[in-house]
Amino acid sequence: MKISLIITVYNRLNLLEKCLELLLLQNLLPDEIILSDDGSEDDPLPILEKLRADFKGRVHYVRQEHQEFRAARVRNNGVSLSTGDILVFLDQDILMPADYLKVIAKTLKPGRFLSGYPVRLSEAQTEELLKQNLKNVPFREVVNPKQHRKIIRQWMKDYLYYSLEKISWPYSKGVKLRSGVSAMLRKDFVKVNGFDESFVGWGNEDDDLGKRLRASGCKGFNFVLTQFPLHLYHEPYHGPKERRNKTYAAKRRSVISKDSYRCEKGLDSPRPDIHTDLGV
Repeated sequence: MKISLIITVYNRLNLLEKCLELLLLQNLLPDEIILSDDGSEDDPLPILEKLRADFKGRVHYVRQEHQEFRAARVRNNGVSLSTGDILVFLDQDILMPADYLKVIAKTLKPGRFLSGYPVRLSEAQTEELLKQNLKNVPFREVVNPKQHRKIIRQWMKDYLYYSLEKISWPYSKGVKLRSGVSAMLRKDFVKVNGFDESFVGWGNEDDDLGKRLRASGCKGFNFVLTQFPLHLYHEPYHGPKERRNKTYAAKRRSVISKDSYRCEKGLDSPRPDIHTDLGV
């Protein structure tokens, strides 16, 4: 099956460069890469041109004007240009280990979406990595023991949630979707109409998609016990405990069910305002 990799972009292009550096070292490469930009002030064209020179598959670029934080729409924009059977979502501040996409292709199957869990690097760890050529950097040696234990604990917790949901345990809440390190079958994404673009501002759009996927019959699975991604440090897009979408998210939770899992304003929404560069 074809893999479409959708990478969200917004400024901080030095992080994107490192993300792409490791992407090109994957033991299984995607069939196409879509850079989906939320209206960066920085010019991504040099990075786009270099990626097209280095990558043999198709590379598309799509951009919307920046109107606050619109992660849901920017991801849907990327999917709207994609053709793959497998959709892999990646944020530009994520570094993938060499077998990351290989594990996704092996682990993803009908009735399942994949949700990773990244190691959140400190500012000092990130500064050190940004100085290096990442080709020979062993991920296990980058993280400290506390960070590694957290990955293991989260995987064990998520495996318990997955197992309980698989046997239809009534109180299982399922595995949370973490959109920046996730993957799913295209048909499952289309079935629920993608991300809900009514989420504007940081937070909750991935929680909502995960709940709707589960309501539609998909179960979340954490796939990164060994092939864990690294999250590069940067200043957050939101303040402490800031959740602008909390009220809307609660409203949506109250109506999501096995008979109601599509969002109204999602993947099928018109996009007359976006700029696309298909590279062809």
